[in-house]
Amino acid sequence: MPEFPGWDGRKEFVAAFRAAVRTRHRLRKRVPKLPPVVLRTGPELSEQALSALEEGLQRSSTLGRLVPCVPYVRLDGEGRTRTELIEQIVGTLRRDSPPETGKWRFPTYDMVHSITEEPRPDPVSAHPAPASGTVGLGPFTLSIPWPAVREALESTRKRLWSKRWQLRFAFGRRYGALWPDGYRGPRTLDAALKRFDEVRREGTDAWDELLLTALMTDLYGQARQGLLLQPGRRRRRARVTLLLNGSGAGAETVSGFVSLYDERLRVSPNPAMVVVAALPPEAAGESGRAGLADAARRLADTRREARPSLHVALPEPAGVSEAVPPVWKAWLRVRPGKELLTEAVALAVAAWLAGMFAFLGYEGPFLEENTECLEASTYVDQGRRGHDSPKAGYQQAIDEIDELSKQAEKEGDPDRTVTLALIHSTVAENMNELRSGGAIPELRGVAMAMRSLNESAPKGDDRVWVKVRRYNAGVQYEKAEQKAKEIIADAGKDSRFLGVTGFTESRKRTLAALELLNDARIPVVSSTATAKRMEVGRYYHGVAPNNVREANVVASFLKRANTVRTGADSCEQPQHVAVVTDPADVYSNELGLKFAQHPEAPPTGARIGYTPGDSSAHGASGQTDLEMKYSMGDVAAAVCTRVEKEPRTLVYWTSRVREFEAFLEDYQNTACANEELTIVGGNELTNAALSGGYADESWLRLYHTAHTLPVGHSKRSARARAFNRAYTDQFGREDLWANDGHASLANDAVKVFAQAAEKALEVDLSLDISNVHQYIINGSFSMEGASGHIRFANGALRPLNKMLVLLHHKKGRSGAALVCGKTGNNIDAGKEWKQGEETYTCPED
Repeated sequence: MPEFPGWDGRKEFVAAFRAAVRTRHRLRKRVPKLPPVVLRTGPELSEQALSALEEGLQRSSTLGRLVPCVPYVRLDGEGRTRTELIEQIVGTLRRDSPPETGKWRFPTYDMVHSITEEPRPDPVSAHPAPASGTVGLGPFTLSIPWPAVREALESTRKRLWSKRWQLRFAFGRRYGALWPDGYRGPRTLDAALKRFDEVRREGTDAWDELLLTALMTDLYGQARQGLLLQPGRRRRRARVTLLLNGSGAGAETVSGFVSLYDERLRVSPNPAMVVVAALPPEAAGESGRAGLADAARRLADTRREARPSLHVALPEPAGVSEAVPPVWKAWLRVRPGKELLTEAVALAVAAWLAGMFAFLGYEGPFLEENTECLEASTYVDQGRRGHDSPKAGYQQAIDEIDELSKQAEKEGDPDRTVTLALIHSTVAENMNELRSGGAIPELRGVAMAMRSLNESAPKGDDRVWVKVRRYNAGVQYEKAEQKAKEIIADAGKDSRFLGVTGFTESRKRTLAALELLNDARIPVVSSTATAKRMEVGRYYHGVAPNNVREANVVASFLKRANTVRTGADSCEQPQHVAVVTDPADVYSNELGLKFAQHPEAPPTGARIGYTPGDSSAHGASGQTDLEMKYSMGDVAAAVCTRVEKEPRTLVYWTSRVREFEAFLEDYQNTACANEELTIVGGNELTNAALSGGYADESWLRLYHTAHTLPVGHSKRSARARAFNRAYTDQFGREDLWANDGHASLANDAVKVFAQAAEKALEVDLSLDISNVHQYIINGSFSMEGASGHIRFANGALRPLNKMLVLLHHKKGRSGAALVCGKTGNNIDAGKEWKQGEETYTCPED
């Protein structure tokens, strides 16, 4: 028994070869276009290698003979032209394919090949029938004109044949490769035959190209799974295998065939073939560095698009030879005819049973798998305009808050004027911080809420004026604890002080500040902070969904959504998710961990951890599921390694936006540069993405969460539409933060306090902390917000089923690919999402 030579990587190659020939799943064989693998070695080793592979494609018959267990062809190039090689491949498949796979037909190839044949006598005229015949019917006789009957039947058969090919050329997508590029003429049978005849006269190269394209077109059709009445085709689970030996005198023929096959594979329908060829070693050229392990990975590739052939330079084997076991052994050998009879009986029984249970619903089993990429239905332009100086926009928002507070102090009714404390961050003096930071839109949202409330306060005795006392916690809330202590000291000086808003970021410093405020029993309604760890006690509330809800929604979405591109117009669900996180950051570590632990999340492996400036991995202490890296270049390399191992890998980015921008630069220095990568990010990426920060990254397929619907979205509530109009009237539609959630969440946080205060006024309660806070926490609070519907259940710290949006970015525009959560009362949105004809339910709290 021949064995595969002992080259390095032989075990991986043999295993990949067997898996490629007989796929694990029936419908997967037409998905990847497997490139040819060329073994560059001498004649003896070539013969041994191909014989060993052929051994794995055979089985023993009941008579003890070796017969094919899968359709394959093994040929030598010696003494054949390339045209003859193609003809021999077709002839062998017709003659020697496993009998249980049924009769193999090559209608396209036969029609093209018939152009070369000499005219033959018509089969009807070759056997002339008598002018008439007689049929006895008792005492009567009937004369039948046999030639006329035969002519009519033949004419009908030809018309049906021509009509079928007319339809195939006009509407069959797989026949498009038979026409030249850019062809705009009529696609009819006559035009096709004329085209084939012209190609025949052009020369051998053009003719070989057409013959091979026709063969690949037929094999694509043969690879389809058969239905009930096609048992032979249904058994064609294996790919067709070609073993070509060109290591001797036939090198030129085999090399020419491999080159032509390589070229046509990129534009022709997928023939579902595995091609292994042997050529002399001196022709290896630049591809000589590849080994059998590389060939194994190429055979295991799942990409839809074709990749170039791989030439493997093989030295003298240094290891032990490897046996190639049969790729398949049938446990029950039944020919198609007998199986068809069995199926007919089973069908009759099934029809009888169906008549008895006709009232039961049934959905067809032959539905096509949906590979459409899930994107948004509508897109809006991303923000383009901002202040030339970050300080200018920041100072303008601060001045407006201070002016509105003075106005409320001067014009408001003292018994209906309340005070809120605002802990906010400052913005750094650079454009990147301006684009990605949330300080400016948060301050704008607070100011807009104050203006709206103070303008409506004179219209009713149960409405309030709002003053805001600002506490600047510095860049990234570095002074948050200090400012919390100041608020606690100032709280007792104002009888109308209701609580604190702000806190746009989940950091250790903001967490410490919240613990101080909760211990002092001062209510807090934060805006965009999402970490569950921020929920330190009953006095904390947030209007944004927390990380647990975000991980729940994103995990459910990625399990089902086609987000990873596998072809020019096709996507699939991710088979692996690389989670990138900062273990020392409250927001980042929690979101990454909640996603990785979610039962519906795709496989993640170890999270990739990176903490800027932490060379000792101190922040990862006690976390065993982390693969720590110490530079962003190492993070990029780790992601690339996972993509190479599983091309359908998606990145879930939970780290901060500054590290994300460094990652994008370093990823283009890896072996995965310029290959499309799908990244799903948290709301941390919102500002930078919506301001067009990543529009130039053509290789980046970006989704990220947001907390508000884009301007112009049809499912916005009336409150959201009014807020959008007010914002764009004041700052313009092209403002950097027009579609950002920071402003709407900050607006809603202020209005939560205001609505609770108005509820207290309705029953003549004094406006103090305890009276107002009870209306937030007692289970009765419900409000239409600019960021979606806000309803706090009894004792809840976050709104129930708060809206979460997943935005997709495309060519400098963004749109909502997913909306989950309540957008507003009586609005049909946020309960489910669709992909093709399938509908999926949104997770609920």
